[in-house]
This record gives sequence, C-alpha cells and structure tokens, in this order.
Amino acid sequence: MTRSIVLVHAVRSSRTMWKGQIRRLRERGYEVIAPDLPGHGHRRDEEFTLDGALATLDEAVSSCAEPPLLVGLSLGGYLTLHWAGTRPGRLAGVVAADCTIVPGPAKARLYGLWISMKDWLPGDSDARVARAFARQHTRKAAKRYYGGGRAHGVVRAVVSLIGSLDLLADVAAIDVPITFVNGEHDPFRRHEALFVEAARDGELVILADAGHIANLSRPKRFAKLLHQRARAGVAV
Repeated sequence: MTRSIVLVHAVRSSRTMWKGQIRRLRERGYEVIAPDLPGHGHRRDEEFTLDGALATLDEAVSSCAEPPLLVGLSLGGYLTLHWAGTRPGRLAGVVAADCTIVPGPAKARLYGLWISMKDWLPGDSDARVARAFARQHTRKAAKRYYGGGRAHGVVRAVVSLIGSLDLLADVAAIDVPITFVNGEHDPFRRHEALFVEAARDGELVILADAGHIANLSRPKRFAKLLHQRARAGVAV
C-alpha cells in the first residue's frame, strides 16, 4: 500500500488534465504530485528532451513521502514505463494508460505529422483544437486538458523520443505490478496483449465507453482505479 501518487500528463497538455483525479485522491488522503513536463504548462519556454522529462520524474518520485504509484497517460505513459524500467526499487506500482502501441520510428513520425497538421490550418489553432477536443469529450474536459496552455514546438522531440524507446524491454524490466489502462475506443490499444505478456506482473483494464484520454472520458472511474491500485493488490 502507498499513500503517494505521481501523475504524468499527455503531450501538449499539462498537470491541469489531472485536476479531477487530484481532487478526488487528495480527499481520500493521498499525497498527489503532478508535475509539468519540459515544454508544457508553466514550463512551455523550456525545450522538451528525454533527459529533462526523466529528471522531472526523478524529482517528483524523490519528493514523495514513500515509494509512489507512478501513473502516466499517453506520452506520460511512455515516460512512466521507460522511467520505471530503468530505475528499479523506487516505486510501489505503475499505471500506464492509453500507451499500449509499439509505434516504431516511421509510425511515430506519421503520428507527429497528423498532430502538426492541425496547426497548419488557417485561424486560431489553439481554439480550433480545443473545440474539437470538447466535441469528443466535454467542454470541461477540454478546459482541463488545455488548462495550462497548449504546448507548441514539442511534437518533433516527442515523436523522436517515442520512436526510439524499446517499450517492451522497459516493461519486462519493471519490478512492481503494472496496470495497463485503455479506453474502450482508444486507437492506441493495438498491442495491449504484447504489453501485458511482457510484464512480470501485469493486468489490463478497459474503461468502457472511454477514448484515448481515458482520465477525462471517465474521471470518476479513473480516480477509483488509482485508489484501488495504490491499495496494492485490490482488484479493479
């Protein structure tokens, strides 16, 4: 059991995407730390690098009162798996959400191109993307996802990072239980079976009627899941 939880956000978002989970978990008595990654949120003037991102997780985990449950979603999930796989003995558990696809360099570049294309269209790209996000989720979810501002200039570095990681090797090296969480309609589910198979102690949880950003699709269920995993060994 742990009373400490670290939350790592998705690309172009910030710690504000975790607002609902932070409130609910703190009401249950948890210590919750949700840092902004380099190039995101209040650190948008910084360059996004792998070393900088891992140092952010180092600092967050080290500041916890006890070994935490480390939670990441999408980009945050990839970073969480890589960090946990290369730093044994420092966590109580891992939750990796919406990141069970092995992209490879070519697929990662295509994904980066797709994200970047939204910025090439005429008009206010921030407002346009926020409206599209709200249509897929809710206006409240869009406000939380982009509450710290929408990060620009990070896509190329993020794509390079994701394409360079050996995620299944990272998963195999993790020495604590891993819960993989995917929204039912998340396109990043493609290789979820490979991730579970690679883990020493892994399970897969599917959130019904949720999309790629599962914590905003189903905020209460996601917070409940984190509470259960932090209690160590309690089935979802």
